[in-house]
Amino acid sequence: MTESDQKGEFVRHLTFKDVFFLSFGGMSPLLSILTYAAFAITLTGYDAPIIMIIGTLLVLVNGLSVTQLSKRFSSSGGYYTYAFQALSARIGFDTGWMYIFYSILYALAYLTGAMFIITAVLGIPTYYSFLLIIVPSVTFLLIGIKLSSKYALYAVGIEVGLMVTIVVLSFFITHGAAYIPNPSVYHISGGDIALGILFAMSIPTGYGSIAPVSGEIENPKRVVGRSVISVILIGGGLATLMIYAFANLILQSHIIIPSSDKLPVIEIIRYNFGRYGIYLYYAVAIATINDSILAMLSFGSAASRTFFRMGYDRSFPSFFAKKIKDNPVYATGFVSMLLVILPLFILHYINVETAFIFLGTISALGGLFIHVSANFSLIRVGLRRGRRLISRAKRNLFSYLSDFKEVLLALVGAIISSIVLIYSAYSTVSWYTSLFLLWIVIGFVLSEVKSIVGKTSDDADISKEGRILAENLMNIRVMDARIPGLDVIVNINDPLQSALEKLLSKNIPYAVVVDDNSRPVGTLYVIDILLLPKDAIAHGKVNQLHLDKVVNIGMNQEVTDAVRVLKENNVNILSIVDSTGKCTGTITEREVLLKLGTTDKPVID
Repeated sequence: MTESDQKGEFVRHLTFKDVFFLSFGGMSPLLSILTYAAFAITLTGYDAPIIMIIGTLLVLVNGLSVTQLSKRFSSSGGYYTYAFQALSARIGFDTGWMYIFYSILYALAYLTGAMFIITAVLGIPTYYSFLLIIVPSVTFLLIGIKLSSKYALYAVGIEVGLMVTIVVLSFFITHGAAYIPNPSVYHISGGDIALGILFAMSIPTGYGSIAPVSGEIENPKRVVGRSVISVILIGGGLATLMIYAFANLILQSHIIIPSSDKLPVIEIIRYNFGRYGIYLYYAVAIATINDSILAMLSFGSAASRTFFRMGYDRSFPSFFAKKIKDNPVYATGFVSMLLVILPLFILHYINVETAFIFLGTISALGGLFIHVSANFSLIRVGLRRGRRLISRAKRNLFSYLSDFKEVLLALVGAIISSIVLIYSAYSTVSWYTSLFLLWIVIGFVLSEVKSIVGKTSDDADISKEGRILAENLMNIRVMDARIPGLDVIVNINDPLQSALEKLLSKNIPYAVVVDDNSRPVGTLYVIDILLLPKDAIAHGKVNQLHLDKVVNIGMNQEVTDAVRVLKENNVNILSIVDSTGKCTGTITEREVLLKLGTTDKPVID
């Protein structure tokens, strides 16, 4: 059994290049221009490039939050893992449940979008166009993520080359003429600006597929963040350039777009690029096939890794965590089945154009939901880190803001995502929103059922042996249960370095802090020290840290009292005090469990 199998993780084989091109392909750059960017241009006209820049910057805020979280959590699962580790198992389940909704439907939105374009342009029947995309997508997905990333590398390179060619030709057609976007000159309403930003934010979102595959990335704490920021900035920058080129061509060539035109961008390419137009027209249509395959690979891989991690954590059935040759075949096979069955079911009831709008809208709502969750995960982590940072001799507002910069970043991201989520849910077709909310409710119900099933019945019968063992424990004092060699007590004036060494030498992650009179004043956690810079650990003292509350127990109280006090106060260590209130030792949850394990079991006749 390999090391990855033992830890429930994968062999780390993906480089920055692999991750970047796979996720960049996931945003389907050319298809995004033909769809989301077309809506943004229709709404905001010649100010569309500014709107695209604003949308990219807003997406960047969420991307920075994911970057900070990726430095702390490097296993697979992404958003699910962030919420599971930073918030709670239940919120983790809800986040993973919604990420699966988002990633699969987002991939299918690009599938149906590409089907709509190649059916309209190339005249290929709907179900043949479906097979043209789904067969290679599922094949690459089942073979493995490494080959998928290699395909993405070459496919994205060709596609970006085509996009740059279109931009250069557009300026050639306008003889180099350009304009400066100016909202005061090209006036648009506030409502159109808001909707334009919403569509613009939907373009550079391929980074959402990076975090779930963190378990396969080499040096993930560095590579994930770099990949996220690079995809957002390069993807947003390229989209801005394309939008400006088309807006400039419309202005300089006095192009009028009919309101009934369902594919305005591709029609502009066909009729306004001179003799090159017809070739670019078909080239772009064919390229959308490649775009949809890339989206299916990127977000299909991300969904399968989320299934895998949730199976490993028993949030989902454990068979999803099974691997063959480091490939989560059961999770990947299940995701592939969904990618095949769901679009066939949807297209049985609605046409391909409506299917694209439907899937794109509800997947966007799901994406906003998981980013709200990610931002709250970072808020929780940032608050803990900010409280633990060593105090300075002189504090000012900038120092406090610096300590809580992650909290501020996540708070801004949470507010932006929440506003856009609420506005979008309120503005879209009501049954789209109802379906989105229904999925959340189903996830909540499943989480509750899972929690109830996992609990032991409160009125379960206690065996005779258990009752006798409990009676024996009631006669054991706390001082008799403690292990003297495991007492972890540090003085409030001790150097941080010596306190850290004491904690690490005894392999215990917490200690009771006492004053010079041996009276307990707080609880110190090793993680609070490790979060500090090296120079702060080397020169700081315990009294410069924020300490958690300390919970005391009398030295003559029984072990059963210690169990109750530990549970009621949700702590892992108790300070044992004498009649004068001085600390005479400590007892931890581990020592109580050891005592339970070494207590002689009664013989039952």
